Amino acid sequence: MNELIELIFNDFKVGGVTIPVSFLRYDGKATTYITYELNDMDNSLSGDDELLNYVAYYDFDIYVKKYSQINYFTIVESVRSILKQNGFIWQPSRSSGDLYEDDTGYFHTTLNFAYLREEN
Repeated sequence: MNELIELIFNDFKVGGVTIPVSFLRYDGKATTYITYELNDMDNSLSGDDELLNYVAYYDFDIYVKKYSQINYFTIVESVRSILKQNGFIWQPSRSSGDLYEDDTGYFHTTLNFAYLREEN
């Protein structure tokens, strides 16, 4: 799944600015970035005592410095849009509200998305 997410967000741009997207941590210098991680998995469909499908839940954490050249809300909507276009389903009940981190000066939110997977 990480390969799919990396492909979806390859050269991800909002307002003409490339936003880095990385697994778990971002160690670069950009002041706007996104991290993602697998959050949970749940059975979806079983048959003949075998798991056939399951749902994988992913968190996408969006960080935007207070005085960024890109609007925080535009980035959030762009992430939701690109994931929806690629078969992910937004999970509002598993997502966070909008946060502001006083110690770092970042706006931050976590968006959770579900993706249906087939067991091979």
